[in-house]
Amino acid sequence: MCKYSMIEESLKLGLGKLSKDGALMVDTGVFTGRAAKFRYVVQRPEVAETVDWGKVNQPIDYGFSQKFFAALEKNIEDNKNYSMSGYVGCFPITVKSKSPHHILFAQNMFRDAVIDEISKEIQIDKSIEVFHCPYDSVSDLGLDFSQETLIVLDLVDKKIGICGTAYAGEIKKGAFSVCNYLMPEVGIFPMHSSANSQPDGTESCVLFGLSGTGKTTLSADKTRSIIGDDEIIWSKRGLSNLEGGCYAKLIDLCEESEPEIYGATNRFGAMLENVVYDSDKRTVDFCDSTKTENTRGSYDITALENVFDQSKESSQPKTIVFLTADAFGALPAVSKLDFNQAQYHFMSGYTAKVAGTELGVTEPTATFSACFGAPFMPRHPSEYAQLLAEKAAENNATVWLLNTGWVGGYAGGKRFPIQVSRQILSMIQNGELEKQPMQDHPVFGFQVPTTCPGVDPKWLAMPTGEVVNELANKFIANFQSMASVVSPEVLENGGPRRVKMVSAQSSSPQATL
Repeated sequence: MCKYSMIEESLKLGLGKLSKDGALMVDTGVFTGRAAKFRYVVQRPEVAETVDWGKVNQPIDYGFSQKFFAALEKNIEDNKNYSMSGYVGCFPITVKSKSPHHILFAQNMFRDAVIDEISKEIQIDKSIEVFHCPYDSVSDLGLDFSQETLIVLDLVDKKIGICGTAYAGEIKKGAFSVCNYLMPEVGIFPMHSSANSQPDGTESCVLFGLSGTGKTTLSADKTRSIIGDDEIIWSKRGLSNLEGGCYAKLIDLCEESEPEIYGATNRFGAMLENVVYDSDKRTVDFCDSTKTENTRGSYDITALENVFDQSKESSQPKTIVFLTADAFGALPAVSKLDFNQAQYHFMSGYTAKVAGTELGVTEPTATFSACFGAPFMPRHPSEYAQLLAEKAAENNATVWLLNTGWVGGYAGGKRFPIQVSRQILSMIQNGELEKQPMQDHPVFGFQVPTTCPGVDPKWLAMPTGEVVNELANKFIANFQSMASVVSPEVLENGGPRRVKMVSAQSSSPQATL
């Protein structure tokens, strides 16, 4: 079924409206983000020792999962349904849903074709299948379970079942999670990241980051070609896009500062989730967060102007960037990491949530998500960190921590302007920042550039005082659960030094080894 048909069906069923520019605007109901607490992985002998079981990868009984999938599939087949077929990475994927606009989403997000070189490296015995009932509850399926919303991943049969949530991101993230489990077995590093390069594929760069750190924004650069904005594969030859579209966060989207994303979302074929709009003029107010801070736009990656050839792999990356939106005013604008620090910060996956981004969050909260995407990485973080270290070392890639958060803290401070972050990133990518004078950070140990071409020095000041120590101790506390599975070098030299709390009047932090 074509995109036009899915849009027409959605309008006919009253599931959405068209914006004045032709984008389909839909609401996702109660769930305006991922239902992380309702996501489970099927417990089977084949994956018992390789899945990182816990709060993220919650186990669910195999017997019940079989009943769930059977009931879900029957519910779909017994009612009007829609489907699409495509590829995620090198894996064939089919999506069956009772909702047409979710099929539009899948058509935007998944690939039309595979990269042959990658498909030869993985044995493909079956397609990934997604069964999707967004407006039915578990009890509607005739099942007795403790929750009415349920997302189940079967990593052996490559099945994904989604029930009771209309947030479209569950479809792509479920498929991404299955790929993330399978690919490391053949030495392919799947990453929750964006990537871009020069138009000819050289000077490629990987950008890791959690939601709200700028992963999509910074990869869409008019001077470079975007490879992908969220899910990237690093093979022995280079980088490629796991998916075929983008799922951009739209809150405060502005044509002036983000013209590529603005143009891609304001067009026919794009799908906008939970945006506020004028019902008469059908104009979108991207700054209105009444429904949610997590407004989203889905569009085919070819809607962007500068897109790297999706049928090819770029060169091996020479720069790796971890994006963090520090809201405490504790981290400098940019830092250079050695390989021990790279593994430590990759496994930490730090950013900060701020007021309004999540129910109950009223002040900045430190958030750690291993590999900058723990919910989508079924294996232990150390496995992915080892792949990162090996591939970075093989290709002599430099690793950086770029702070897109707040100078002086969220309360009363100022966020780094997009133009400043873009300029710093540009200097990382062209190798100029590495040539600048640097100083060692007294607590975190990484190197901090003191100058950057094209950036006012006021943005490069190194924060000091108690706030730095407090964040360092949060890093240390978070990493305790991973201390037993990393090398002594990473544990001893990768993270911050243990620090004492100092008074706010102190001009510099005190560190104790």
